[in-house]
Amino acid sequence: MKKFLLTSIMAFLTFAIYAQKPEVLEGDWEAISSIRIFDLEFDYSNVTIPEFASEEEYIAQKMKEKEEDEPGTGEDWKKRYFADREAHFEPKFIESFNKRGEWKADKTYDDSEYVMKVTTVEQYNGWNVGVMRKPARIAATIGVYKRNDNEPLLLVKYEDVKGADPLGYDFASHSRVAEGYAKLAKSFLRDLEKKG
Repeated sequence: MKKFLLTSIMAFLTFAIYAQKPEVLEGDWEAISSIRIFDLEFDYSNVTIPEFASEEEYIAQKMKEKEEDEPGTGEDWKKRYFADREAHFEPKFIESFNKRGEWKADKTYDDSEYVMKVTTVEQYNGWNVGVMRKPARIAATIGVYKRNDNEPLLLVKYEDVKGADPLGYDFASHSRVAEGYAKLAKSFLRDLEKKG
């Protein structure tokens, strides 16, 4: 058990040390360097899943598997799949973002002049079967806009953002993916502080 724990911690530290290199798609970091409060939006309208033609195909396959294992559970799985976004992914991003310095972001900051839009591009849930595991992985863009303006002050893309619990207790897929969102927030703020 000690060896497994040590291996898990080392693997997590490797993920944490691996620097995400963002790709600036539009705008620049300096344009948002003085902004401290962001109204937050999340967009999952075009999520891709590795090895599937579409998210719809992935959902259909998973529902079929659940139904074969235990009739009547496919629809419940689908509801949980979508509910995980608001219940787990978004709170993890917000918590990670708001605990780092002077910057704050939340879905309730309607009076903020600036909107941050987190768009999930790709999601891989990973797996954990106790003795072996593979971290979740997400790709996303983060855009910062002046409210009611469609032209971003900054639009940046992060790929291969890995998510895993450092102690290996992420047996539920939503907990692994949520850690990816926490790391995404951390990476963005690190880059804002460094480049802004």
